[in-house]
Amino acid sequence: MTELRSLPEQLESGYAAADCRPENGLLLAVSGGADSVALLHATVAIRAQHCEQIVVAHVNHGLRSDSSDDDAEFVRGLANEFGLAFKLLTVPRGSLEQVSDGSLEEAARQRRYDFLAETATKCGLASVVTAHHMDDQAETVLHNILRGTGLRGLRGMQRSRPLADGVQLVRPMLELRRCDIVEYLSAAELAHCTDHSNQDTDFTRNRIRQQLLPTLTSDFNASVDRNLVSLAQQAEQTIQAMDSLADRILSEVVLERQPDVCRLDRTKLAAWPRDVVRHVMSVLWIRQDWPRQKMTFRHYSRLAELACLDDDIREDFPGNVHAWCSDDMVRLTRHNVVGR
Repeated sequence: MTELRSLPEQLESGYAAADCRPENGLLLAVSGGADSVALLHATVAIRAQHCEQIVVAHVNHGLRSDSSDDDAEFVRGLANEFGLAFKLLTVPRGSLEQVSDGSLEEAARQRRYDFLAETATKCGLASVVTAHHMDDQAETVLHNILRGTGLRGLRGMQRSRPLADGVQLVRPMLELRRCDIVEYLSAAELAHCTDHSNQDTDFTRNRIRQQLLPTLTSDFNASVDRNLVSLAQQAEQTIQAMDSLADRILSEVVLERQPDVCRLDRTKLAAWPRDVVRHVMSVLWIRQDWPRQKMTFRHYSRLAELACLDDDIREDFPGNVHAWCSDDMVRLTRHNVVGR
């Protein structure tokens, strides 16, 4: 294994690095696959010292016929084995396809996180824990690069991020490679489910996992996964520094801030380099909780350009946000469109 420590010991370090306090309660997202089974067993192994309450949650997306139901029953059995509460969401077959908007993966992911956030809140648990590991992180960073990303996408998955009011999403296994997890399961003779849809190369992530990363590893650099993860860590450090600067600038330039309206001092904002102003705008979007899915590097760059010019300019941006830059003020207004 990586380092001379047991997987439970490494997991304990992962919880600490994510600033997660297990004593405040954990909701473990368990699919039944190797990674989440290892997460469950290893977390239970350290529970006596660190945790008051653990709840197991599973989402049956209904995408694999009877095998999806079998996985749900397997996870229910694991929860019963450890005397843990079990929460199940069964998604009606065909419903995800109806709301997928072209991406079934994204629709399933969003439904899963909505359920986990709702369940954690109802159970009074502070953390939702997933079994994402180093290999997943490398895939995520590479996927984001292929799609075209800025620094936020380059940093991949965070160890911890807010999921709902009072609930954080925690990934304590990001320092573990999948081979470590498989070795742990084998040594402990732990059974797990196999999701054959992970072999379906119709999904982009599966092609990256099954084809692209193995090719890069065998033909270019055997440490490509670690290098991608290292790149993500450097991006995270840079983002933290830039976010801190952006927060300071916003505290100086914000004239008015409401859920759908924000007015900024254009003169003070324009005193900063455009690259910095671009980042300030991206942070503002996050603070305002405005839609970011269609906001690209080009859009934030355009906002920075408008803010730094002297002209009176009006322009629309994704998410129904209208920008009006005039004289010494930048006014951003988000219009809610009924029926969309």
